[in-house]
Amino acid sequence: MDEPGYIMPMMNRRAIQAAMMGLLLMTGCSKKTGDAQPPPSSDTQPPAPVSERPALTTAECAAKGGQVVGDIGDGAIHRPDYTCASGQPPFGNITPAEGGPIAIEGSVCCPAA
Repeated sequence: MDEPGYIMPMMNRRAIQAAMMGLLLMTGCSKKTGDAQPPPSSDTQPPAPVSERPALTTAECAAKGGQVVGDIGDGAIHRPDYTCASGQPPFGNITPAEGGPIAIEGSVCCPAA
């Protein structure tokens, strides 16, 4: 074991292993700084937030020529950018008529497609 050729490869092997671990740690923990870009500006008017949509009953929706579209449980109709099948935003949120049934997931009044 006193041979110089035996000690040198072990020392080189450990040095290479330590260097590889250091490289892996540095690449895995890198931070990005200053690369964030502002969102692009748009000339179009953003859709009204859900809370600003008018409340309509089912009868009022039908009187406007709309149709009631219920949420399927994913909350899509509650998003401000929700569009109906016609590609237009909803006329308003459906609110239950006095004494009428209440939709658990919610509904909107969409223009006819």
